[in-house]
Amino acid sequence: MYKRYLLLSAALIFGLWRADAQSWLTRGPYLQELTTDGVTVVFEHGIPSVSWIEIREKGQTETTKYFQTVNGRVKAYSQILSTKNSAVPVQNFAIRAEGLKPGTAYEYRIRANRLQSLDSNGAKSIIGMSNMYSSAWKGFVTQDPNQSEHHIFITSDMHNKPDSLVALLKLLDYKTCDRIIYNGDMNNYMQNGSEEPYGAYINVSVNMFAQNKPFEIVRGNHETRGNMSRHFMDYFPHKSGHIYNAYRWGDLEIVLLDSGEDKLDNHKEYYGMASFYSYREEMARWFEELIKTDEFRTANYRIVICHFTMLLDNGKPTDEFGGQPQLISLIRPLIDQCDIDMLISGHYHPKTYTYMDKNYKGKGNKFEEYNIGAHSGMRLDIADGSIHLKIVSTQGTVLLDKIVKNNKADKKMIYITTGLDD
Repeated sequence: MYKRYLLLSAALIFGLWRADAQSWLTRGPYLQELTTDGVTVVFEHGIPSVSWIEIREKGQTETTKYFQTVNGRVKAYSQILSTKNSAVPVQNFAIRAEGLKPGTAYEYRIRANRLQSLDSNGAKSIIGMSNMYSSAWKGFVTQDPNQSEHHIFITSDMHNKPDSLVALLKLLDYKTCDRIIYNGDMNNYMQNGSEEPYGAYINVSVNMFAQNKPFEIVRGNHETRGNMSRHFMDYFPHKSGHIYNAYRWGDLEIVLLDSGEDKLDNHKEYYGMASFYSYREEMARWFEELIKTDEFRTANYRIVICHFTMLLDNGKPTDEFGGQPQLISLIRPLIDQCDIDMLISGHYHPKTYTYMDKNYKGKGNKFEEYNIGAHSGMRLDIADGSIHLKIVSTQGTVLLDKIVKNNKADKKMIYITTGLDD
């Protein structure tokens, strides 16, 4: 009888521990920057603690611990913004696991110890089961370096409309996509409260796929605004230290450019604190070197994604907007030098897509452009030297369904946007 009592007590304590663990993990987890040998797990919690992740190969019991370290110190009890504003998330962790095997199924979980104190010498933990936390095991598969078939979901300009995002993900069968890409302006502001990125699109992603499959986000001009905008890389970290990046996914090279703000650097809204012009010049120098690399040149497919389009009817700076014309002047000549299959962009909100052929309005562009309408999403199915494009509206209307053959000889630019209601 006594043994039975002990077993029931242990089961009750374990159940309470697991329940507390789930309330401890307040946001996420979601995966970022999945590569052949690593992945980043991002999450938030509301209890002062030291957190880590444990990873094991699927079907195995041996685990490896990974901590987030900053300049030789294990990260603990991290706060993003002032705790005086209770609506702002307090603790954010982005833990990178590396040294993994390519094309391999893994499982991970998040664990933590509650902190009693944190001072200049280190952190003191509270010992005991009730002060230790553990999430359930989740799974993911590292990038296969030999992957030759790709299924990609892309949308942009949701402007804080998570219901529209859910509709597009379902309409384009996100479960059979291996990559999800958000091409900027997914919220109006990166602002604590109703406009913060969790409520706008991260929570939707976590609930539908992001605990097991990563998403990439390209920064749009609206992600440069708001009191959380300077913490963009706390939520979407990159090993390179840049928001702009390039990745080799099997035989596909994907380039993610960063548009920055569309206004002039000296615009009154920025109080002299903007420096996007020099930043885009830096990115252009990086892109110029990238297109010379074997990684870029040997890919069977090359896709560039940028929030700003490269075909602008009025390409001259105005008294207010100069960011996009400057980006075009820097990047367009480089794109015309290299053999890309697509440039996918956003930013504008037309009612439906329009076709823009080569040398559009005498601009000398060597690619074609599909200007996609508001509240729409795209699916790319890439295999056997062809790209299948499907674009749908949030109402389920098929706007485009087309197979592009011989895409190396017939370069395409796809411009996609999902915009605001009229």
